[in-house]
Amino acid sequence: MNLVARLAKRNIFRNTRRTLLTVLLIACGLAALLFTDAFIRGMAASMIKISTETFLGDAQIHQREFREANDIDVYIQNIPSLYLQLDNMPPIKAYAPRTITGGMISSSENVSAAVIYGIDAAKEAQVSKLKQAIIKGQYLSGTSDDHKNSSTSHEILIGDDLADLLEVDLGDRIVVTLSQAHGGELSQELFRLSGIFHFNDRHMDKGMAFINLAQGQSMLAINGIHEVAIRLQDVSLADDESLALWETLNNKDLETLSWRELVPQLSSMLDMSSYSTLIVSIIMFILVALGLINSMFMSIYERHNEFGILLAIGTRPQQLFWQILLEGLLIGLLSLIVGLISGALLSYWKSVSGIDYSGTEMSGISLNEPIYLIINYLAFAKISLSILAITVLSCIYPALHAARLQPSFAMRKAL
Repeated sequence: MNLVARLAKRNIFRNTRRTLLTVLLIACGLAALLFTDAFIRGMAASMIKISTETFLGDAQIHQREFREANDIDVYIQNIPSLYLQLDNMPPIKAYAPRTITGGMISSSENVSAAVIYGIDAAKEAQVSKLKQAIIKGQYLSGTSDDHKNSSTSHEILIGDDLADLLEVDLGDRIVVTLSQAHGGELSQELFRLSGIFHFNDRHMDKGMAFINLAQGQSMLAINGIHEVAIRLQDVSLADDESLALWETLNNKDLETLSWRELVPQLSSMLDMSSYSTLIVSIIMFILVALGLINSMFMSIYERHNEFGILLAIGTRPQQLFWQILLEGLLIGLLSLIVGLISGALLSYWKSVSGIDYSGTEMSGISLNEPIYLIINYLAFAKISLSILAITVLSCIYPALHAARLQPSFAMRKAL
């Protein structure tokens, strides 16, 4: 067996160029698979983060039947009791109550439709990135505005795209018109633009406005809220169906849904992403196998005469079989080292610098942050060992061919 191993080590570099090309093929395939795995993991994490941390939250609470038509007449009324429950649930890190309605926003220059949110400024800052998204002016003060205090009364935040459309700037007057709950009577109030935000999402930057919660309730003539966005201690808890909060906050009056149920298209895409790695892996495995089989057969045909002489002087077919397998194993090990190093370095580089997809929209989510690759060492080990196994398995057919050679035929057929 030692002789077989020495022959295998010597023979893999008999044609150095072909061996290096084969190693490069397998190493590039391995590096591509490692990079793809890290990229898909990073993309999934980024999309969840962007979706939940920007504004959605890890979960949301609504009055039952509200989400079916976003009916402003359907709202949560027993607010103190709900707040008390939320304050006593350890998995919940923060929560933000909101009123939601469609309305018209007009300036002296133009008019536009928008979704108008009434928010608790302090609580909202703990759940969404609205406060961080302010690029001009100030965040909502959170005060209960009234007509007597003109310095802080009637604050409103709008996106930069909407501000451009209305041709307004900080301090300008904006009129908000909406329909009240339970009757649909028009409610109209004058606001002063206190801040402009930019989420790098055209739907939010052009179609959303924020006022203080008390004003939202007053304009809608309700003593309740339409939505509570929840931030959990960890976003992974949203997938834990055993948490008591799901049972407690889902009853005949309230409906509590995780981000997966709120954005089903994103959840479906992430569930399918694991299959993407599998499909890419299968394609790469086939390419590696075909490339290696071709390389090994070329090597065998070049050594037909040598194999014929070895068989003629008493070398057993099994020894030729193991020699070819060992050659494939050595090529696989060299490829694994080169591919693992290059794939890990490339993945680490992009895990630090990220890949900028700003402006790209995927499954309804605007990618407004770079995608940072996530390296999973267990996955790297599995992929590397799979490539090594495919390399060895691909050599079985060429090895069987070499072991079945007839000495007289092999010595006559030489390239």
